[in-house]
Amino acid sequence: MKKALAATLIVGFLLVDFLFFHDVMKPGEVTTFPQYLTGLLSIPVMVVAALYLLRGDETMQPVR
Repeated sequence: MKKALAATLIVGFLLVDFLFFHDVMKPGEVTTFPQYLTGLLSIPVMVVAALYLLRGDETMQPVR
């Protein structure tokens, strides 16, 4: 279930980022702060999800 959630997050953010990039390329399109914030926040979410998919559950445990 956790891997499905991680994959869904990656695909979802890639889709949102693609749509945002597509809008930026339109002439005269104004980019808003929430659009930039979504793009910036998607990077750490995708990195954490990708690390989880690549390394598994043991990397997400806190260090003791």
